[in-house]
Amino acid sequence: AVFCQNHFKPLRSVPRKLPWARMIRDNARMPKESVPLPLSALILAGGAGRRMGGLDKGWQRHRGQPLIAHALATVQDRAQEVFISANRSLDAYGRLGYPVLVDAEPGFAGPLQGIRAGFAAMQTDWLACIPVDCPDLPRDLLDRLWRSRGTEPLVVAGDAHGITPVVALMHRSLSDSLATYLETGDASVRGWMRKIPQRLLPLDAAALRNINRPEDLE
Repeated sequence: AVFCQNHFKPLRSVPRKLPWARMIRDNARMPKESVPLPLSALILAGGAGRRMGGLDKGWQRHRGQPLIAHALATVQDRAQEVFISANRSLDAYGRLGYPVLVDAEPGFAGPLQGIRAGFAAMQTDWLACIPVDCPDLPRDLLDRLWRSRGTEPLVVAGDAHGITPVVALMHRSLSDSLATYLETGDASVRGWMRKIPQRLLPLDAAALRNINRPEDLE
């Protein structure tokens, strides 16, 4: 795992034993039935979880598993490499067997910091990102994003209500644009993406539902 211990903030909500973690690691080592897509995947799990009472969302259980397990199930079989963006519970995330990226800016500065770290770490030309709190994303999401590419450097998922900017596929050429945007002091994902040529991947609203509050957990 790759992380900075200076940012480690243990949470009592993180289980000491991870009985399903071995299953995740073993699945990552198993031969895949199909060739992974030539992209990197980033799970955004570095938020403050304010509406979750300050808890680390990735470790909140939903339908019998932590949200991080649902997110990994969406990406780990189809990406050439997987990263987890996190700012606490670093040892626990690290035990899942994937590199953990910590924001360069402290204080839960927003998902763009996680994406910036993903751009810096990726070894492919495309970065797919998903939030840790969307457990109903389709299991073929990465394939759908990949097929939706055109000449534009960005594919964003959305429904009838608008886009969900943290479910996206981004070309590495956008790294400089992101760095320039962050230098302005802005941190809005929508704000950064607004002027970027992009394609839309339509998804059902139910697939993009996110878990914000304890009562959303099942």
